[in-house]
Amino acid sequence: MDRTLRFRPARAAALTLVLAACATGPTDPAPARLAQAAQLANPTATFNQLQAISAVTNTPLFESFTVLTPHFTPASAAPSVALTVLSLELATRYSPWHQSVPLTTHHAVLTRSPALRHATAPPPGRTFVWDPTANDYIASADSGAPATGQRFVLYAISQRTGLPSNPLVGIGYVDLTDRSAGDSSALGVVLVGTPTGGPATTYASYTIAGPGAGPTSLTGFVTDGTTRLDIRVDFTTSPGARGVVTTIDVPGQDLHVSESVTVSQVSGDTTRMRTDLSVVSGGETVRAMGDVTVDTTTRIGSGSMAVSVNDCAFATIALGGPDLVFTAAPGVALTTTDQTTLRALFSTSFELFGTVRLLVVPAQQASSPPRHPNPCAPSRTGAWSPSLPSSSKRACHPERRKREGPAFGVKPV
Repeated sequence: MDRTLRFRPARAAALTLVLAACATGPTDPAPARLAQAAQLANPTATFNQLQAISAVTNTPLFESFTVLTPHFTPASAAPSVALTVLSLELATRYSPWHQSVPLTTHHAVLTRSPALRHATAPPPGRTFVWDPTANDYIASADSGAPATGQRFVLYAISQRTGLPSNPLVGIGYVDLTDRSAGDSSALGVVLVGTPTGGPATTYASYTIAGPGAGPTSLTGFVTDGTTRLDIRVDFTTSPGARGVVTTIDVPGQDLHVSESVTVSQVSGDTTRMRTDLSVVSGGETVRAMGDVTVDTTTRIGSGSMAVSVNDCAFATIALGGPDLVFTAAPGVALTTTDQTTLRALFSTSFELFGTVRLLVVPAQQASSPPRHPNPCAPSRTGAWSPSLPSSSKRACHPERRKREGPAFGVKPV
């Protein structure tokens, strides 16, 4: 008998098993029939879940925290902030939901100032307030700061300048406290909103283990008052690479999100980001595995992200032109709603990484608050700060920040 014909039944059975593994529903019968091509069970529901996660950090209070965090961290935190900017810029550029938010949304305003010498280390228990003349934080006589740390008052951000509005309008504060125990160092971060006429509300509370140049983990929560994200993050560092593993659970919802990201420097101006995002809900697992390379000078990225549903290929997202390009896997027909959800997956992957990096920026606070001038503020001689590259002058114009993404003069490592 012809050997090819002899093995055909086995090959057919194997093909049937592979296709059956891609059944779109958990109740599909075992391989009595060929399964349909992979598809999202409810792309609108998945999109709404991702949007709700993004909304948690798209509040005026978190915006203020994002804009002002670099002002109470030392210049040594620049690589951490650079990684934050790079990922949030990618998230904003291709996001399906950020087009209608205010110009100063945190995804587009994070900037970095040139390094200056630090002030004398302040004693604990001090409250720092914004000085509109210096465009920086200064120590005050205000009470209420934690006895084992510092308090930084947060303010409404001007859409015109991207800095605290003048006159100042306080909307909350950040408390940084020492939570070290024994030989284990830890920093506590609490973000509190203080609305006029309303009670103070905690919108974030988390602990960073091993603060300083190399945090090892972060545990806690972030909320916008509607959706709460319980977060656990583990950080790793190896020669030439940084790793971040994040898990998020949403109390009261059948939703679990996890992501692993590795960032490495390919060359002087090129950074590679390998991402692996999973969204699990209702018995469905949507996974997006990306490999993106970004030129840190031109801010142009290239690469792709492979998306699967329940371990079956669904689509590929290509990055390299003015917009994302979506290609369906064999046998898959992408709808407009599918493509919108794929765009949300891409944005969420980089936004989640950037947000996590942002949350640990206060861990670089060291023993004293720095003195950082604002790149948009005129110097005492009336000239713009000469130490910044010309590209960073985009940061002085909110309308350009929205269109072009944040300017930043420090290359990530």
